[in-house]
Amino acid sequence: MSRLHHVRPVISIRNSAQATSDNVVVYCVSPKGEIELAPDNRLTQTQLDKIGYKHWRRCEATGAREIERVSLILSRQLWEQKKKLKVQQHLREKAALDQLVARCRIRRAQGYSKKDVEVNELILRRAQKNEDDLMRLIASEFTPEIRTSALEMEVHPSSTSPLAHVGQKPQGLNL
Repeated sequence: MSRLHHVRPVISIRNSAQATSDNVVVYCVSPKGEIELAPDNRLTQTQLDKIGYKHWRRCEATGAREIERVSLILSRQLWEQKKKLKVQQHLREKAALDQLVARCRIRRAQGYSKKDVEVNELILRRAQKNEDDLMRLIASEFTPEIRTSALEMEVHPSSTSPLAHVGQKPQGLNL
């Protein structure tokens, strides 16, 4: 037998609830390049294939710098999906909005009353704002400084005092 058969992987076991190292984030990469966090860090590639991640590659991010990079990629990906959904929603509602604008212009031109003209002007301003917001969204780019999606440990500040988390499950990076 060679020496490699006697070497066991090092896993930090701090309690029975957590049997994986907390400085490793496991994620899967699709053939299209999409990233998704793995449902469980302990899953192997064959187990991932069985639960629906066939042809996805299992990857690990080790350390704070790599985890931050993966977090940025996930944030960008989620932001692009959200942007795409908003544009699709606007395109679905575009025909109804155009009809509303046409009706408002006709009613404004008819001038039934002063209040009717004001209300139609308000509706036209809202429609124009909606159109401007769409164009601003289409032209916008992902900026990490104003992102709204991140890893849970990046969102909430945590105390560095050794007594702050006595009796709680260990979490975050312990490098």
